[in-house]
Amino acid sequence: MSESPPPPPLRVAVTGLGGYARHHHLTLQRLESEGRCKVVATCDPSPERVLPLSADLRLVERGVKIFPSFEAMLNGIAGSVDCVTIPTPIHLHAPMHRACVERGFSVYLEKPPTLWWQELEEMIAVDARAKRATEVGFNFITEPARNALKARLLAGEFGKLQAAAFLGLWPRPKAYFQRNDWAGKIFHAGSPVPLLDSCVGNAMGHFLQNLLHWAGPQPAGFATVLDVRSTLYHAHAIEGPDTALAEARTPEGVVLRFAATHACPPESEGHVEYLFCEKAQLRYVTDKACEIHWPDGRCETIDLRTQGDWQERNFRRYFDYLAGKHTEPVVSLRNCRPFVAWNDLIYAAAPGIPKIAEEFLDWHKDRTIPAPRGLQTALRDFAETGRWPHETRALLWATSPGRAHLSELPQALAKIRALATAA
Repeated sequence: MSESPPPPPLRVAVTGLGGYARHHHLTLQRLESEGRCKVVATCDPSPERVLPLSADLRLVERGVKIFPSFEAMLNGIAGSVDCVTIPTPIHLHAPMHRACVERGFSVYLEKPPTLWWQELEEMIAVDARAKRATEVGFNFITEPARNALKARLLAGEFGKLQAAAFLGLWPRPKAYFQRNDWAGKIFHAGSPVPLLDSCVGNAMGHFLQNLLHWAGPQPAGFATVLDVRSTLYHAHAIEGPDTALAEARTPEGVVLRFAATHACPPESEGHVEYLFCEKAQLRYVTDKACEIHWPDGRCETIDLRTQGDWQERNFRRYFDYLAGKHTEPVVSLRNCRPFVAWNDLIYAAAPGIPKIAEEFLDWHKDRTIPAPRGLQTALRDFAETGRWPHETRALLWATSPGRAHLSELPQALAKIRALATAA
């Protein structure tokens, strides 16, 4: 008996050429060479600017049609594309997602889907009419080692999960917040929908979702947050926060802590996830190693450098879902409810977004990166022990956290507007 021929390549269109869209193109080009997909179209409002920088994509040689706008692309690919990827600014996600679903295209949408809970609910309602559910591209949920460790966690090998924490030190210069008209903003100009761009929901949003995944009571599930405490700060001259400390509790009693900043010295850059369990403590550094420390002094080390490219892994998984090999995406829009709610409650809980005074700052890289004195140690201390910076009397810039509950989410808009007005 002869083998059945392989299925035809999935036909894909990519929204954009520059920025993060370029990463989509490079990854899909590799998958195209394997016969997994065929990039049919792309679009960009300024092709004369980006095409000279995209020679390595070989768009013309590969037969990729280049359209001058997203709308023109959708009109031009009707009936000839299976999936559209959307790696665009946050405020464009909801309308672009709707336009794709209404035309019958499946969607791979980069995180965050939105950072406002009401807009997310509208997107979920739209997605309910889609032929196939949308995948939200969180980088690390598909890591084989991560999922194997969660299986061990749920099996009880490490004992009950008591707390999960993240520490992220990602220095960003002044230019990072000047690269477009929405970076670091609470609202995008002219929109009533909160944008909430920050290290929490956008730059390090992958890790916020990771914490919810660790604490999720099912293998592919994500935890819900109930009670949230937070403090927000900014050392850069921006509207929103560049530094955040947040604590949340799940219905199962797990404590989640998130400590992140863009205001730190260049040499400090790094990140780590912590799991504090009854029988062990885990220290997980993506793309490096996971250390499992046992009470008797043993340390089990897992190499995380051999898990492959996360973007390629995510595309492969979604393409398999579209081919019917899985019953649902890894992260659907519905799976993003806890992520968006926690992000919004962090703002609702915060007493304000105080500017850290110049007298407490050191400056790096030609005065383009501010670094509050004592911040790195304070963030690490909070992630590892739960002690807030204001409890260290030497940190004169630190403020006490505020609190918000999930039941207060419908009232969050007024608080967020007040934060934007104060800025």
